Amino acid sequence: MKDLFSVKDKVIILTGGSGFLGSQFNQHLTSCGAKIINFDNKADNPVDITNPADVKKAVDKTFKKYKHIDGVVNVAAINAVPGSETSKDFWKPYEKYPLTLWKKELDVNLTAAHIIMQAVAPIMMNQKSGSIVFLATDLAVIAPNNSIYQEGKFKDIAYVASKTGLLGLMRSWASYLGKYNIRVNAAVPGGMYNDQPADFVEKNSALNMLGRMAEKGEYDGVIQFLLSDASSYMTGASLLVDGGRTAW
Repeated sequence: MKDLFSVKDKVIILTGGSGFLGSQFNQHLTSCGAKIINFDNKADNPVDITNPADVKKAVDKTFKKYKHIDGVVNVAAINAVPGSETSKDFWKPYEKYPLTLWKKELDVNLTAAHIIMQAVAPIMMNQKSGSIVFLATDLAVIAPNNSIYQEGKFKDIAYVASKTGLLGLMRSWASYLGKYNIRVNAAVPGGMYNDQPADFVEKNSALNMLGRMAEKGEYDGVIQFLLSDASSYMTGASLLVDGGRTAW
């Protein structure tokens, strides 16, 4: 059973590995013996994941060093934090949402994942193996409930649209790569507690069957499962891990 879920010695590219969720996955997978290559603008060797040339250079460097790439976890995303002064423009009414932010978010949240795939797919197709994980959100399958936010604030529409698009991207690549024994799936998590305002946490928690937000580390096993042989017959799937929110 232990070997079935093993990611030991797997070479895994992780985008956004310095962020809130990415750093959790980075630490967990590393502790399980995986070799994590962090594609992040805050990493020791920054990679601009929206730049195809930069991504290809980083992917080729990784392959040259390790001779194989076993997995990719696409985590990098722009996601506004409730109550943050620096993210106030992300919460504007939809008819007033800045087009500059829309384009920026789609570049990072959606287009970058496609750029990563275009660079990694040929390597995996040649080795006839690999597992790709796209990190979506429960808001990729349901509409945001704006009543949980402060009056006059609305969940970032570009985030919702880009993450919804990510599921279509995942299914398309899964269909394309299946004959090469390459699996492509999505993890679809709910909200995770990160010191958000108390009223937001209370309202968000009430939306799911467990009555709470996820705690740090609760999505680690999901990512490991999708990368491991335990999910060997799973592709083109969206794995919901949202405390039951979308089941209501």
